[in-house]
Amino acid sequence: MSAHRSDDRSVLRLVAVLALGSFAIGTDTFVVAGVLRRLGADLHVSLAEAGQLVTVFAVTFGVLAPVLAAATARVARRTLLLSALALFALANVGSALAPGFAVLLATRVLAAAGAALYTPAAAAAAVTLVAPERRGRALAVVLGGTTAATVLGVPVGTYVGNAVGWQGSFGLVAATAGVALAVLAARLPALPTPPIATLRARLAVLADRRVLAVITTTVLLFLGGFTVYTYVGQVVAVNAGVTGTGLTWLLLVFGACGVVGNALGGRLTDRIGPDVVLLGGLVVFAAALLAVPIATRSVAGTAAVLAVWGLSAWSLTVPQQHRLVAIAPQAAQVAIGLNSAAVFLGIGAAGACGGLALGHVSAPELGYVGGALVLVAWLVAAAQVVLARRAARSCATNAATSAV
Repeated sequence: MSAHRSDDRSVLRLVAVLALGSFAIGTDTFVVAGVLRRLGADLHVSLAEAGQLVTVFAVTFGVLAPVLAAATARVARRTLLLSALALFALANVGSALAPGFAVLLATRVLAAAGAALYTPAAAAAAVTLVAPERRGRALAVVLGGTTAATVLGVPVGTYVGNAVGWQGSFGLVAATAGVALAVLAARLPALPTPPIATLRARLAVLADRRVLAVITTTVLLFLGGFTVYTYVGQVVAVNAGVTGTGLTWLLLVFGACGVVGNALGGRLTDRIGPDVVLLGGLVVFAAALLAVPIATRSVAGTAAVLAVWGLSAWSLTVPQQHRLVAIAPQAAQVAIGLNSAAVFLGIGAAGACGGLALGHVSAPELGYVGGALVLVAWLVAAAQVVLARRAARSCATNAATSAV
């Protein structure tokens, strides 16, 4: 019995190390927003140009995730995980040492490629390592690494970046990934290779218009949120006069409320259903973004709007995944993978969208742009919910008629 428990603890520790890799990737994805102003000043580029670092990383991740998954389907999982994490860590070393903006952009592409390889492989490895009854817990731990990054990784990375320079933020990410790589190289056993699926097979699920509607909603809601979040440092600096350590604490508020929102979204989805949680959450999310230009004129208002924003935005992930599983149960893993790619496509497009908008509006007024995009997401989701309910009623009526 004690040997069995020891094995369980050993496996869970490995799952936690896989989560550490996800934590590094999550930090890398979001931390740029906290050091954007200083980075742009140091590299002599505009705020809008600096924001394209987010675009390049996220779009590369979103586009390459399904492509690389298909291309590396025959590669041993252990080799794939270690190689992906090594590429990601080395690319972040390159980011920290980049002498100019062009080189920094190139290293962000490489980091995103490593992240796109590692993230789905780590989730699959966690499921493989544990017993069937523990798979949900293992998956939650690995994916929770990304959520934890918003609570701890981004505030700490922002603090380091503002204290010693933006290079320190990338160095911190590289060091975190390096620790995870070293432990996995020493402890991770060989893992079975999953069934091979071609890129065409992975994308075939998008032929279902219901799946496409959910994916479109995901792109739009992340596009709206990150159009503002990418430039949040400038928003609070302009309106509330907050920079440096003050910004770190505000991002901590956002991240902590995001974790609470994620948990709340899961519980509410089980109790009242994904459609109500999604549509209600999108309304609150849009309202928070629309309030940004006014609420951020004070530190207290900024903290309040970031708290509501974090709670509402991060509550939407679970109902979206729940809807995909219900719509395409036979292709749930592929559909959820495409939804993850959609998240990064939305984040990537947000950097470009915000950059373009800054040519016409102030940084705080990006809240109006982001809020409008989230309202469009609500319209797409609401239309799909209405059509699904009509189809369900029609099927029920036809079944009743046939029975008579």
